Amino acid sequence: MENERQGSQVRLKISDEALSDIVAIALRLDGVPVEDEPSDNPGLLIVDFNEFSELDTSSRSNELDYRTLILIEDEEDIPDGFEYLLIPRQANDYDLDPELLVKKVRVMLSGRRPSAEKNPVTSLPSAAAFESELREHINTGERFGVIFADLNQFKNYNRAYSYSRGDQMLKAVGDLMLLALDANPCPQNFLAHLGSDDFALITSEKLAPVIAERIVDSFDELVAGFYDISDLTRGTIIVTNRKGIEFESPIVTIALAVIQSSRRGLTHAAEAMEIADELLAYLKKRDVIESCCIVERKTGR
Repeated sequence: MENERQGSQVRLKISDEALSDIVAIALRLDGVPVEDEPSDNPGLLIVDFNEFSELDTSSRSNELDYRTLILIEDEEDIPDGFEYLLIPRQANDYDLDPELLVKKVRVMLSGRRPSAEKNPVTSLPSAAAFESELREHINTGERFGVIFADLNQFKNYNRAYSYSRGDQMLKAVGDLMLLALDANPCPQNFLAHLGSDDFALITSEKLAPVIAERIVDSFDELVAGFYDISDLTRGTIIVTNRKGIEFESPIVTIALAVIQSSRRGLTHAAEAMEIADELLAYLKKRDVIESCCIVERKTGR
């Protein structure tokens, strides 16, 4: 019983005694167990930025083998690849939101379990799993980035080359996105296949534009392997519609919409999807014929 309890306990490593006391009280009042003495198996390590700076993050010291939550006073101090909670400081007072702290800690203690709901084509998490993950990020109040992806002209590719070939392309696109996430590791990384030719990624706010650019840079070369040489040379494919009329359709490209949560103050998963629809529609109105991404710059509603 004691070993099970240890696995759910929180270890504090906070240099500022006042902040340490505030965090410990907030957690204990909500029933989250905080270590009195170091155990062999804490569920979560909470450190402030001063203590974190002293740890050797490159070698992943023993303490960093645990799930780690960093308390940050200044947004410029946010390190890549770690979970964090922003706690602004005014003189000797810390602006800690106890409810937000507890939500974040409980999510990290439970771990993010992969959803059983998978897209049947790519075996990636489904739209329902994505919405659940996005709600979790919104509810914990952390900053994050979302990338929505749409394949242009994909339906015409299915008509010309078959749905089987189209499914193969979708699997390859999913693998491409996973590689982009692997090249930019972050605890927030999550990829879902929403259905048809729509994908969505969650990552850190800093990494979202970087990952989007990587996907765009790699996409055209990937897709070229799914076309006959004659079609690639011409730059279009011949498609027959339901009335038997032939027309030319461009090669498949990808359009990405990047949303950064701090610019929007998102309160619901549907908001992010509506914003993405607006951004992708904007690209289509401009008749962009190349793979591209657009980063939302709006700072207010």
